[in-house]
Amino acid sequence: MSVDQNPSQKPPFDHERYKWRKDESHAGRYKRQPAGGELIQDVWNFLKHGDQNLFIGVYATLSTPLASQELLRELRRAWVALRWEVPTVAAQVAHDPKEGGLPTTWMTYDVAQSAKDVEKWAEETIILREDVTDLDTLRYEIGQGIIPTGDLVPQTFLYLAPSSPTTFGVLLHTSHVPFDGAGIKVLMTKLFEHLALYISDPHHAEVQATTMRWGEEHANLLPVAGEILRKHEPAKLDEQGNVVVQELPAEPREGPAYEETLTTVMTGLATGGPKMHPFKSLIHPPFDPMSQKPKTRRAAHTFTVEESNKIVAATRLGPGEKFTVNHLLHGAVCLLPILDNPPPADSQAAVFFYGLVDSRQRLDASYRSPEGYAAYCLGMSPIVIPVSVASPPTSSTSTKDKILALTRAVREEYKAQAALPALLAIEAEQVDMMLTAPPPPPWCGPWYSADGRGSVYLRESYPKNHSGKSTIEITDFFVGLNKLDPGPFFRATEWKGRIRLSADYNELAVEPQVVDGWMKKWAELVLSVTE
Repeated sequence: MSVDQNPSQKPPFDHERYKWRKDESHAGRYKRQPAGGELIQDVWNFLKHGDQNLFIGVYATLSTPLASQELLRELRRAWVALRWEVPTVAAQVAHDPKEGGLPTTWMTYDVAQSAKDVEKWAEETIILREDVTDLDTLRYEIGQGIIPTGDLVPQTFLYLAPSSPTTFGVLLHTSHVPFDGAGIKVLMTKLFEHLALYISDPHHAEVQATTMRWGEEHANLLPVAGEILRKHEPAKLDEQGNVVVQELPAEPREGPAYEETLTTVMTGLATGGPKMHPFKSLIHPPFDPMSQKPKTRRAAHTFTVEESNKIVAATRLGPGEKFTVNHLLHGAVCLLPILDNPPPADSQAAVFFYGLVDSRQRLDASYRSPEGYAAYCLGMSPIVIPVSVASPPTSSTSTKDKILALTRAVREEYKAQAALPALLAIEAEQVDMMLTAPPPPPWCGPWYSADGRGSVYLRESYPKNHSGKSTIEITDFFVGLNKLDPGPFFRATEWKGRIRLSADYNELAVEPQVVDGWMKKWAELVLSVTE
């Protein structure tokens, strides 16, 4: 469908294929087609050497010392309990060939035959690594291949890296099809809750044994986001008639608001993408995915608590104007390709982003709690920032003023995105339309993900209802993904009062020292606004 096609001429979009159903050709198997971003992640994984495979590394401390084998045993029990709660940690993918196009992808889940069947799965998918303590190093080692490697094989693995009887790290490596970045944080919260209870509560194993009825866990398969969209929620009033909870509109899956959102987003992609302003300092000759496999590294920078507080304060410019920290961080990212590759004065180019946004607040209320949806729930619309915003006619404009101008532009793009009434609802049809177009050339501009406060989805201490000292404390974490194209994937989050920046990149497409320089410059640009 072209963006100007009359919506009334469209055939009804088929959402039924995204619902879990029994696979009539295989006893005990449930399947559904991946929708929207889930589908494009599968395409990228197999066509782009594991592009955007996901990782989360978590460092933790124990209040009670445990030997490595004891911790491994308890972690396996927690992993099993997590599978009962979120069966997609054991999901797989399969593909049906289709003549003249991409194969039809299926997300599949095979119900467990017995508790022993699940224990065997846990033994195969949890790997003890006593030879490494740095999870970034471990991620670099294990993360260079495709996951899954083919059809109907495991695609989610957990690595345990103990460093002492009271400190350890856990690295989750998974496909991006069933989970997004927030989703893997929710997984970790659920996993650590079970782990803490298995360690500290002598009755937890008995409770879980009576709860987990293997062979019936398919009832816990989370529905695709498009099947649980927010319904209209009227405002809630107090006894005096004051609004205490604002009215929330429905997220429509059809009708004028849906069609307008779809047209707006697709038009923005079609007109904005070709204007992308690229980085220049890339490896030449360019990385060739036909003859090379990518190698992803992660660069990082963490501000001090004092610096972070200054950054927060800098977002309050005075009466009538305020930014979020993320507006500022994203605005500063926009300046990186402009500084690296200065555009001519009359340039019509733009710093273009696939504007990914956690869209769990667009779900039905029963799935909107921080632990309510451990799956994939990203909306996407283009974020387009003209390079002219940072290229005023007077050369005397300060760097701070350029960043503030870019930040204002980012803020307006975010407002426009938030106002789209069906941003999440259109995802399935939007991606189907995108996949009918020819593959774009290698992406040489930046990606950006605003991950917000880490503690929203990753709780700091466990178990939840502990009295006194907690059993497990999360001390640090990171989220990363694999990259093939030259443009790095920049990311920002906050943890324990410190703002943290990172970039995932293919070191065969852009040299590590170049990305390290961009990271240093990004931090300097952000701090320049605090002066």
